[in-house]
Amino acid sequence: MIKVFYTDGACSGNPGPGGFGVISLDSHSINYAYSKQCKNTTNNREELKAIIHVLELAAADPENEYLVYSDSAYAVNMINNWIWNWAKNNWLNSKKKEVENIDLVKEIYSYINKDFFNFQIKKCSGHAGELGNELADALATNNKLKYNK
Repeated sequence: MIKVFYTDGACSGNPGPGGFGVISLDSHSINYAYSKQCKNTTNNREELKAIIHVLELAAADPENEYLVYSDSAYAVNMINNWIWNWAKNNWLNSKKKEVENIDLVKEIYSYINKDFFNFQIKKCSGHAGELGNELADALATNNKLKYNK
């Protein structure tokens, strides 16, 4: 069975207060919802924390496949492409500098660096009316960060 999740991270100020949201839907209801807020963070850190939350679920449930949709090009490209070269290059990016958010990147790598791991991630458009993305965003912002302008 494939379990589909939407993840989103948010931050007001970048760095500043923020959070992440994770949601899973079926055609009739919300199957799973989780959010966590943080006092001082960045948007990219929260995007990665949301994905790590789903990786934890996937690791505990090897019988099912996990598909994650994220509106973060950074997170999707990192997981699908960049992370493998970073690991080979001792966690240095193409500019020979240590990758940002290395603690979270290494944690993600510890999950996905396995044969046949039951997880894949795809890019979705952010704030474009995709219900799962909009709900994950609402959880990430706790329905208030976007109104602090």
